[in-house]
This record gives sequence, structure tokens and C-alpha cells, in this order.
Amino acid sequence: MTGSGLTLLREILTQAVPWQRTLHLAGIPRGRLRRDYTAAARLAARRYPGLYPPGHLLSPPAWQPHLFAVGAVIVHADCLADVLAHQYDPTLFDAWADEVRQGLATGRAERPYLRAFLHTAHTQPINPADVHDYLAGQAQRLGLTGYATEQDHHDNVDRSNMPTARILLGACRAPPHPSNETASRLAFDAAQRWDDLADLADDLEASRDTPAVRALLAHVCGKARAAFHAAQAALDDADPAVQFLYRPVLLLLSQAMNGLEHQGAALLRSSPLWHFRLSPTQLIDGSLRTLQHRLRLT
Repeated sequence: MTGSGLTLLREILTQAVPWQRTLHLAGIPRGRLRRDYTAAARLAARRYPGLYPPGHLLSPPAWQPHLFAVGAVIVHADCLADVLAHQYDPTLFDAWADEVRQGLATGRAERPYLRAFLHTAHTQPINPADVHDYLAGQAQRLGLTGYATEQDHHDNVDRSNMPTARILLGACRAPPHPSNETASRLAFDAAQRWDDLADLADDLEASRDTPAVRALLAHVCGKARAAFHAAQAALDDADPAVQFLYRPVLLLLSQAMNGLEHQGAALLRSSPLWHFRLSPTQLIDGSLRTLQHRLRLT
């Protein structure tokens, strides 16, 4: 890393704060509610252990409790909705969605992470309509096995991912203007295409390495790579808060894309999601951009 990069990293490390301090900076009252936010953060950390430490280190401290509260709700919804078609039980998701809707109406909930989310939804500029749209979009993912057309993919992004993006932007108090909306949509489009690659192992019979399979993977990887480039370009016109939200995620997933493209048909045989092929140039450039945006937000 360059000298300027090391300087930025040192500044970030000096600003890292303990979790209890982030709760104070986010305005979370002492008592049960702080324990609720801690439970939400732990839930997010268990599902994505590789993302939690950098998120806690790099995110502006006042953002962290709210982001983890939103993240816990997303994690739980994903666990209920993103299952194999023959395994999912819609009654489980429907019961949980009713809990969220009831919580929005009453301000009360039994689950600690949900109480934290409700507090964030009340204190941050989150539109309740986006939460309802999010639940409706996730419900339509139940049993989804793929997209018949490209338009189906885009419809899924609009229906399932964009309400999530609006909730995240509200949690960070990012302005909801068109350039932020565009950057969010393209970032979620890229992430969704990467996630869809993991499902190919279930969709392609016996994971056979044939010319047809290789052609399909090359086609899907090409679309995903183009989506990553479009998302990264759109971030240049977005607010610093939006750039900070999405650049680290795109950086991480881009390294995973390198691995998927290198593996080809081999990605169908085991753990395709986390086969990274690191690009030092991309990592250094992306890390410097992330650190710069972190400092601009403090």
C-alpha cells in the first residue's frame, strides 16, 4: 500500500470505537434497547462473519447500530425465503412478516433484533411503505428457481432489492435523490447476479462440464461483470454516504467474481460463493476509496 494509503489506514484505526460507544453516538437509550441492538449485531455477525469486522471498523460509528439492526432483519428474511423450492415453508415467512407488520403498527415486538429494527425505523428517515414493499418482495421470492427472461431478473431487483436499498439509505440518512437511487439499483443488480451464480449448482444436472454448460457460465459471468462495471461507474455520481455503503461490497464481490470466472464449470462442484481470486490493484484502489469516504463521513 502507498504512503498515503497507510496514513489513511492509521487515521481510521485511531477512530475505531467500542461497540457501546457506537450505541451512544447513535442515540440508543441505555437498558434493554441497547441489548436488543447488540443481539441484532450478533445475528448479522453469525451469518456474515467475514463482513462484520470490517463493517465495525470502517463504518461511521453512529451508523453501525442502525445498519446492523436493518442487517439482522434482512438476514432473517433471507434465511426464510432463500431456500430450495422443495424445502421452503411459506407459513414460516408469513408468520414472521406478520410480526414485522404488527411491530410497525404497535412499536412492540418479542424478538430483540426486531425491537432494535423498529426503533431504527422510528428514529431514522425510513418510510414504512418501503418496509411493507420489502416484505411483499421477499414473499414473492419464496420457491423462486430462476428467471425465464432478463426482464424477470430486473423485475425481481425492483421488487425485492430496491426496498432494501431504500431502507438502508434511510438508516444512514442518505438523501433519496435520483443519482443515489440509480447507484443503489445498479449495485443490487450486480450483487444479485453474483448471488444467482451460486444457484447454478442446483439448477444444472450432475454439474457436468460440457460445452453447453461452459457457454452458459461464460454468458452469466459476462452479464454479472458488466453489471459490476456499471455499478462502480454510477457510484461516482452518488453521495459519499452511498459510495461508502456500496464500494466495499462491490469490491469484495468483484474479487469473488474473479474466482468464479477462473473456475469456470468447476464452480459447480463446491462452495462457489467464496472462491476468491485476488487482484492487488483492485484491492488497493478500492480500499483507498473506502477509507477516503469513511473520513469524509466523520
